[in-house]
Amino acid sequence: MQEHHFKLQFQDYSADFVLGGNHTLYELAEFIIKTIGFDFDHTFEFCDNLKNPYRSKERYTLFADIRNNPDHDDPGVKQTPVSAVFRPRRKMVFHFDYGDDWYFLITCTAVKESAAKRRFKKVLGTTGTPPEQYPDCEE
Repeated sequence: MQEHHFKLQFQDYSADFVLGGNHTLYELAEFIIKTIGFDFDHTFEFCDNLKNPYRSKERYTLFADIRNNPDHDDPGVKQTPVSAVFRPRRKMVFHFDYGDDWYFLITCTAVKESAAKRRFKKVLGTTGTPPEQYPDCEE
């Protein structure tokens, strides 16, 4: 079994985590959101253009899984394995919630062989304060 090691970065917050086994991009997204402390209640995508995700040449979207649209040819996230997209030093933007436009930089820091017998997800450490998904409105 392989382990994919990742670093998530957003402003002054970062998290290092590992996924062991053949997880999908959907499961990666779900774990990222859980690690940050957000509600997993919006659509999302993984994009290769780090400066302007809307101009990405390679993108994996939840829309591809939930819409039957022949004009929308991006690969989905529910069937795409993490191992098909991420290799060491590969960076992508995890774009969550198209209304609020949360952009998290995700870097695959390593891919290693694991002796684990089961799939797993584990946070190795965090630094800084995670963002608030729905901060109180100031008046």
